[in-house]
Amino acid sequence: MIRVTQFSDLHFSTTGERSHGGFGYDVDAVWELVFADAFAEDRPTPDLVVLTGDVADHGLADEYIKAADKLARVPAPMNSCPGNHDYHLPFESHFPRPGLTMSRTLRVGEWLFLFADSNFQGKEVDSSGRLVDHEERLHSTPQFGPVETAWLSETIGATDADHAFIWVHHPPGAPGGYSNPDHDAEVASIAAAHPKLRGVGAGHTHTDSIVDVAGTTVHTCPAFTVNIDYVAGTLLPPGYRTYEFGADGSVSSTCHFIEDPSLWPRNPLPRAAIRMLTGEISWDEMMSELDVGD
Repeated sequence: MIRVTQFSDLHFSTTGERSHGGFGYDVDAVWELVFADAFAEDRPTPDLVVLTGDVADHGLADEYIKAADKLARVPAPMNSCPGNHDYHLPFESHFPRPGLTMSRTLRVGEWLFLFADSNFQGKEVDSSGRLVDHEERLHSTPQFGPVETAWLSETIGATDADHAFIWVHHPPGAPGGYSNPDHDAEVASIAAAHPKLRGVGAGHTHTDSIVDVAGTTVHTCPAFTVNIDYVAGTLLPPGYRTYEFGADGSVSSTCHFIEDPSLWPRNPLPRAAIRMLTGEISWDEMMSELDVGD
């Protein structure tokens, strides 16, 4: 049995502001409570901790330095993939440390873990041939793109591991305004070609959903900051996920919320937020409506 703990959408900040326009939770305080819960004495120490992106809130070098210092206490090896808030150059140059890596693949027992980049539409090649962020990275549409999709398929096809699992920031099968049928189709094509793909672990949507995309189970991890119950239309407390990967290819996953009604009540969402989540309006339009008291 391989045990993995997943943290996603940590959104550490050094600006003195909370994430998401000030509506976010105090992630420094959240981290202390998450750490105490995830690594409690009565909980098995994981074999691996996976970070599925949005480590920083603004993609700043100082935020990655802070995040790495916070995470240094974790008593297990960690590996990360990028989110849409993780601006390419500062993320790769300031975040990795010994025990905190950004490997593209990890072989653990009979499992191959692949760490994918779903920010294809948030990057471009500049005149020198470098891959750089463009201005719309933060709100870009989730997608692997043809090169990343080919890499995933070819790598799964070449491995002698019995089972494969993809870790990525943007989840296929995402709800409402976060959905992209092209991203879903990419996963469907990989799964059709490689039956040893056992699932996907993702973040981004700040919820705890488990959905099926073309026969592939997609597990979504809640965030350290604002979380959402898309069915009830309410907020959720911060949280994380744990997994057990069996030698037989089985995957079991449990979501853990840090319940404290005095800190994170499950209040109803504003109407503007619901409209944004269902794809009726953009993030900027939602923020504008919230500013005028809607």
